[in-house]
Amino acid sequence: MLPSKLAISVCCHFKEERLQYLEKMSGQFAGLASEVLVIIVSNTNQPKDLSQFDAVLRDKGFEYRFFTPDTLGHPLLLTWAHFPVFKELLADESFSHFMYLEDDTLITPINMEFWMEARESLKPYGLIPSFLRVENKAHDSAWYSSDCPHPFFVYGLPRVKVSNRLGFINFPELYQGMYLLDRELMLEHLYGQSYNPNFGRWGIQEKAAQGVTFLNVPKGFTTRNVIPYDLSSYQIDGRCFIHHLPNNYAQPVDGQKIIKTMPVQKLLRPWPTKVFLKPKNLRKILKALIK
Repeated sequence: MLPSKLAISVCCHFKEERLQYLEKMSGQFAGLASEVLVIIVSNTNQPKDLSQFDAVLRDKGFEYRFFTPDTLGHPLLLTWAHFPVFKELLADESFSHFMYLEDDTLITPINMEFWMEARESLKPYGLIPSFLRVENKAHDSAWYSSDCPHPFFVYGLPRVKVSNRLGFINFPELYQGMYLLDRELMLEHLYGQSYNPNFGRWGIQEKAAQGVTFLNVPKGFTTRNVIPYDLSSYQIDGRCFIHHLPNNYAQPVDGQKIIKTMPVQKLLRPWPTKVFLKPKNLRKILKALIK
């Protein structure tokens, strides 16, 4: 279960030291669909910089192009520059899926197969499968989450059951640093409210990765994005893990701000957590349930 034709837009503020992440990411691109087109959306069109991109991408089994916006206005808006690219590609009906990526997130064929399968299971609910960014530490086999730095009470969050073993749970405002949409969802995105930078709840740079997260959210849910988990073990399904390659939150370098992280295997708990019991969080949950 892979897309027939996938367009991938990668947002790249050019820095030589970050090319190592693009090298690892691009090694998986050809396996994400039957046919893949990659567009590197960059803040540079200098031949020497593009040649370095080219050295990383060439001979990996996919077509690629470079796009540098003419009128950016502000460096932070580079994340939004892929919108006209996707809008143009959408006119080509051979493209079945569209993926936006930051330049340091690894997506694998297993991730793609999970999304394709889950997309069909979740359609009746108006929900969309989501990925969970994870990091690792040296000499530690566990995966860590910085986007979800505390445990969640399973029965305090919106969720759906799709089989005897598998459920999907709605984390509050989960950030992925990317989005994956099929044609139906992309049309909804590019011709709906989420196309507007003023729509959504995150910062302007992060909003470019929200896709339809906050658009047409079903009653009782805080977003449309849900994460798969095992109903008996309360463990998150590893097929949704996407590796944030720098690992800079789980293992910050000297002088870098320390960000709280949480072992993924401890994220879901079958009893109320301290965070859940905070009055402001209880009010937020009740508000979502009755809206």
